[in-house]
Amino acid sequence: GSKLALSNESEDEKPRNTTAAVSDKESLDESQLLPQEFVVSFQNGGSPVVDIENGAARSSDVFRQSRCNAVYLDWKNITYTVPVRKKEKKALISRMYGRAEPGTLTAIMGPSGAGKTTLMNVLSGHYDKGYQGEVQVNGWVRDTELFNQQSCYVMQDDCLLPELTVREALTVGVQLRMPSLNRSKREQLVDEAMARWGLDICQHTRTSSLSGGQRKRLAISQELISNPPVIFLDEPTSGLDSISALRCVKVMKTLAAAGHTVLCSIHNPSAKLFSHFDRLYMISEGMCIYNGPVDKLLNFLSTQNLHCPIYHNPADFITEIASGEYGNLNKQLAKSFTPDYSEEVNEKKLDHPVLTEYGGKIMNKKEKAEEMELHRVHVNYFHQFVVLVKRCFLCVIRNKVATLLRLVAYIFIAGMMTVLFYDVGNSATRVISNSALFLLCLTMALFQSAMPTVLIFPTELTVLLREHRNCWYSPFMYYIARIITELPFTIFGPLAMMSLLYWTTGQPQEMWRAATVILFVIQVGSVSQGLALVVSALSSIQTAVFLVLPVASPSFLFSGFFVQARHIPVAFRWIMETSHLYHGMQGVLEALYGRGRAELDCEEDELCFLSDPEEVLRHLDVENIDISHKFLILIAMDLFYRLAAFLILKWRLRRKR
Repeated sequence: GSKLALSNESEDEKPRNTTAAVSDKESLDESQLLPQEFVVSFQNGGSPVVDIENGAARSSDVFRQSRCNAVYLDWKNITYTVPVRKKEKKALISRMYGRAEPGTLTAIMGPSGAGKTTLMNVLSGHYDKGYQGEVQVNGWVRDTELFNQQSCYVMQDDCLLPELTVREALTVGVQLRMPSLNRSKREQLVDEAMARWGLDICQHTRTSSLSGGQRKRLAISQELISNPPVIFLDEPTSGLDSISALRCVKVMKTLAAAGHTVLCSIHNPSAKLFSHFDRLYMISEGMCIYNGPVDKLLNFLSTQNLHCPIYHNPADFITEIASGEYGNLNKQLAKSFTPDYSEEVNEKKLDHPVLTEYGGKIMNKKEKAEEMELHRVHVNYFHQFVVLVKRCFLCVIRNKVATLLRLVAYIFIAGMMTVLFYDVGNSATRVISNSALFLLCLTMALFQSAMPTVLIFPTELTVLLREHRNCWYSPFMYYIARIITELPFTIFGPLAMMSLLYWTTGQPQEMWRAATVILFVIQVGSVSQGLALVVSALSSIQTAVFLVLPVASPSFLFSGFFVQARHIPVAFRWIMETSHLYHGMQGVLEALYGRGRAELDCEEDELCFLSDPEEVLRHLDVENIDISHKFLILIAMDLFYRLAAFLILKWRLRRKR
């Protein structure tokens, strides 16, 4: 067969081939498996420190001491289907078998749409339903929850919070995933990660200002910093220049040599990149057409009468075959890598202790459960909450323009309304204007609470998906932290607006009335934020922005100001009862005009029909109102919307699986 050859490299420049059969690799010294340019050391249980400046590997004693737990990943007869019509399904991947071993760097390749990402999602546990077949970890059927704690998935998209710096993003990752580390060890681990991935020169730069390559390296380093035994990477070299891509693959090679099980989907690698992989799992049309060592690829193809031209990139050659440029050979090639169905059935009938290479022990089911429990990550939810609250507040503080605009908008609108509605509160002839003033205040609280939520929350969902997928924290802790972060805006914005408006527009000078009105405005804003969370959790940011007005309009129209309750058709009164603006207006008007308020002022030359506050309430259809009851209704609506938003969020996270 043809040899793996590079067109423009001399013999001494060719990358050293570290790929060998498993039996041969075991006879080699572990340090020989490292690329020559790297120096590997481990500290504090973290992932290896790569020194690119020096040329020789250090003693393998350090290397052996720092090896992670060996995890063997097997997949058998994996088929994943999706519905295309009412009773029809399409198989994205079909009858796939394979194994990924510690100490090997496995490339998953294939043309676009071949099924690479689907297979990665099944193997990583991201798709834990909807597939047929079996995924095994060290000989046992995979426990998805436990496996997710021992693995990480680096997605193709760089999902980063734009307000954090590189150092802060890595520090938060360490705090959430390795909470037992003290501050000095945590900082040391972050320093090592930045040096390893060439991020130390931009450690104080916000992620929004990073280049595409730097963002990609940061996203990878965030997941690998906790040294997980199993690492999945979805096209980690996409968007990187050739030097950065080579550096990325070399670090993955080093991690594999340290005992990690590394699977990486990659698209059109160069010959130099391709030579650094140990094994290739080639997919085409949802079938595996090659599964074996990279250095045996051309020999296998030659047995199929497929000869790679000299100086031709083997990765390009196998991709051309998979794309059908040499005829449709996929089914023919796939037969070599699909066991007989009878063997598969016989294998599934085995029900006895399995000899695992994980610790070299034979474990029955009880021992296996005990063994798994030893490696389960015990979660400190309060620690997660504290870290997430700090991160959320930091993002808010860093986004100075948006933060100031939210507060200034309240003051600006309050100033304008002060000019228009000056001293209307005690006038018997301007009762309707006074009612309109407080409807505007409630509406202002509605939109000022809802709009920032629908603009910010959906953008953070991509980050939440990535971090939840890799078991950084509980979604509930994130949700509570996000609500706590919004509390200052929910409270102090309306408080500032109403403190200015109430006293300048001639409202009754009684503290309990002022406090009650302000509390109702704040609570209406809080309910609006809960409703916005529901809309944001259900849809994308573009859809959420367009939905705000249609969702808020019924509450505005049925507030009781434009059409009184007694004039609304019975069939539509339920809309009024679900309007938080209606309950807010009822409570505000009762606080302003009820409870024995003195008569309103009336000019001598004017005819006043509404000088009696009780008559005002009858005219506005606000009679026999219990203020505390209305406030409790708003609290109940607030809790309902926020709980619904969280359940929708959980549903979306599960649906991604």
